[in-house]
Amino acid sequence: MRFRLRRAYVRIRRRTRSLGHGFRVIPLMVLALLLLFLSWSGYYFLLNESGLEHSLARFILDQGMPTTGQSMQTSDSSKMDLASFLHWLTSFDLRDPLSLVMATLPVSPHSIVDLRMWEERPFVFIQELTFAPDPVRPPAESDYPVEPKEMSVARPRVLIYHTHSSENYLGRAVLSNPSAQAHYQFRNMADPTITGVMAVGRHLANALTSLGIQTVHESRIHTLPTINSAYMNSEKTVREVLSKQNTFDMVIDVHRDAGVPNPTVVINGREVARIVLVVGTAENIPLSHPNYQRNLDFAYKIKRVCDTMYPGLMRPVQVHKEARYNQHLHPASVIVELGSVETTLEEALLAAELLASVLVEVL
Repeated sequence: MRFRLRRAYVRIRRRTRSLGHGFRVIPLMVLALLLLFLSWSGYYFLLNESGLEHSLARFILDQGMPTTGQSMQTSDSSKMDLASFLHWLTSFDLRDPLSLVMATLPVSPHSIVDLRMWEERPFVFIQELTFAPDPVRPPAESDYPVEPKEMSVARPRVLIYHTHSSENYLGRAVLSNPSAQAHYQFRNMADPTITGVMAVGRHLANALTSLGIQTVHESRIHTLPTINSAYMNSEKTVREVLSKQNTFDMVIDVHRDAGVPNPTVVINGREVARIVLVVGTAENIPLSHPNYQRNLDFAYKIKRVCDTMYPGLMRPVQVHKEARYNQHLHPASVIVELGSVETTLEEALLAAELLASVLVEVL
């Protein structure tokens, strides 16, 4: 055996000697492949951890026990493929060739999204504002010239966006097979479709604006290429908006819940979707969120005001230690679950109006 090993070693030395210095490239290639594998593996965990709401510990446990029910439910949606990886690196979706063409055009998909045809719905709980008649103009010839006054521009105070921009409301009558309709599958980043959660966010923004609070509604799509990358995508959006405008007093990530036993409450004779605030502390995961207490205190303040104004509208605040939900980006950032998949869009819109009245008192 030793003689055979020696002969094999001599044969390898003889063949590699003919390669000369080129043989030194092989260790470098092996090292490059190893680095690529480590990068791929790191992104694999990052992608799936984001899809499970930043629950790294839960994800590792699920991978170690692939026969659990959670693995069976998420096995299809949590797969990472080449298209998802390239979308994370370049924002190009290989499954949507139109996105590659649009990326070369001077008009970005984000600009196209802003041209959505929103359906403006009248307010129910918020009364329309009445305006005084125009003031009487001064005479044409005046002894005292009128000095021009500086126009004060209202600064935006509330930012509304949607991490899960694909969420819809189905109502209690069509819940026999909700999985196929609960989330809309966007075709590309410029898909003009307005989902239920987008419509509710728009209505909340309009209600706040009518009550005197300048609001920015960011309707960018974050669930492409898959919903697993939604929190990474929405973090980029929030960072971009906050870098351009730092006057926001509150950042709201509007979602809709699911599986709520008592999804509605009667207020002023109308069925209204119930609301819940969600705060992530990231205490059980290796993500930095040292100031989560400020988010938590702010959520409890909203809850107290809401209980005083509309008892029963808001469910208890949910605190998740295995997530942070991008709330580390702003001290007054919360997830607002406006209604659930069991409620109708109309019920969620009414809840948005009542929430606007609560936030006016808080802010």
